Amino acid sequence: MKEISNRSPLIIAPKEPFREWARKYNELSIEDLEQRLKEIHVYLIDWSYGKNQEEALGPYFYKIFESELLSWNYIKNEWPQKMDYELFLEWFEVMIGDYLFDSGTEPIEFEKL
Repeated sequence: MKEISNRSPLIIAPKEPFREWARKYNELSIEDLEQRLKEIHVYLIDWSYGKNQEEALGPYFYKIFESELLSWNYIKNEWPQKMDYELFLEWFEVMIGDYLFDSGTEPIEFEKL
């Protein structure tokens, strides 16, 4: 196992306001839609040990917000008008981990987004 010493995990889960918005932009069956709305996403951010949530999220929340919205709808004029930090917290449950460990045996693979 290896500690990844310069990153922290940021765990994002959708809250009901995001789910309501996302339901408008789907072509999935109800079962598939509800399953997808339970997905939890993990982002890696610069190590944030000792920072409060706003300090740790500040540089990243907007890009993460965009990424989450893009996963449902590419038409930006159908996105919320004011995508600020407060709305982000209304739409997503956030947890920031203190440490990140890689216990896999295969090399990490990357895809550029």
